[in-house]
Amino acid sequence: MPENVRNVFSRSLAGVRVILTRPKRQCDALIAMLEQRGADARCLPVIEIEAPADAAPAIAALEHPGRFDLLVFTSANAVGGALLLKPDLPELADLPQVATVGPATRRALEQAGVSVAITPGEEFSSEGLLRHPRLDESLLRGKRVLIVKGAGGRGLLADGLKAAGAEVTQVDVYRRSRPEAGLSKLLGEPLTNFDLIVFSSGTAIEHLLDISSKVEKRQILRMPMVVSSGRIARIARERGAQRPPLVADGPEDQALVRAVESWQENRP
Repeated sequence: MPENVRNVFSRSLAGVRVILTRPKRQCDALIAMLEQRGADARCLPVIEIEAPADAAPAIAALEHPGRFDLLVFTSANAVGGALLLKPDLPELADLPQVATVGPATRRALEQAGVSVAITPGEEFSSEGLLRHPRLDESLLRGKRVLIVKGAGGRGLLADGLKAAGAEVTQVDVYRRSRPEAGLSKLLGEPLTNFDLIVFSSGTAIEHLLDISSKVEKRQILRMPMVVSSGRIARIARERGAQRPPLVADGPEDQALVRAVESWQENRP
């Protein structure tokens, strides 16, 4: 790549200040990509990932995964949580087929040595996975499925698999908690110093508003937002976002960076 082209590419976000609302350990790669393009990106960890309140059901299920016909991992956090509870999971000879809701989860499993058979091709969500041809009702009926997930969350995936005739077991391998500190302490400077806020989950929106003062809530809801899915955009609007959030074309870091660049190109 010619040097002048590389410089234009790397500085496409020069001067833009961005808040990321992911758990701390999930911010680094995205921060690096944004800073390569000239942005000043700050991690605001409004979600903390902790062990489940009761790990016994998950440990019991993961101890003998061969009892199931399909394992479904709902997130990279679910992969990390499962491996903490069952470190030798990738080495088990009786692992059934494995499915994930998206490529980030798939990569986390494959990096751990677990082969993944099913991932949506485009829509990286529970809806997208349920539409996968290998999860057709004719193939699922009577199958035993283990969903490895975080505490809470939507029941759409389990409901869809049950409706297709599968016998579904769900286990929690982690839980999301809200930080005790308030927004001003976590961020370390005023919200008004930033141009844009990025949300990768509806939980992040809820937690951020919960730890904010009334003034900060109004500021957040006035800020431009980039979100990783239409569902998260709906949550933002329901909570009072005053501008339509810009929806990235997927939850991947590259897609979020492209969305931030699109916002920068089209900002007033």
